[in-house]
Amino acid sequence: MSNITTKWPPTEEQIQDIVVKALDTSQDKDVKVLVYWENDPNIMTFDPFHFADTKYIEKKYKHNERSVHVIIGKEK
Repeated sequence: MSNITTKWPPTEEQIQDIVVKALDTSQDKDVKVLVYWENDPNIMTFDPFHFADTKYIEKKYKHNERSVHVIIGKEK
C-alpha cells in the first residue's frame, strides 16, 4: 500500500489490503484497527480508544476463526 492513492473514500480493494495487513501484523483472534486515510494509511493503530472528530468508515470481516474490525478515518 505504499504507493496507493488516498482519495476518499477508499475502495473495497484498498480496505481489503488493510484487512490482510492487519491479520498479518497481529496474532490476536479478534483484531480492531484504526487507520487515518489521508494522513498515511500504512500507519495502523491496533485496539484504538481515542478517535478524531472526523468521518469514519467501519467494516467487519471474518477470516477462518479470526475477525477484523476496520475503522478508517478521513482527516480534515
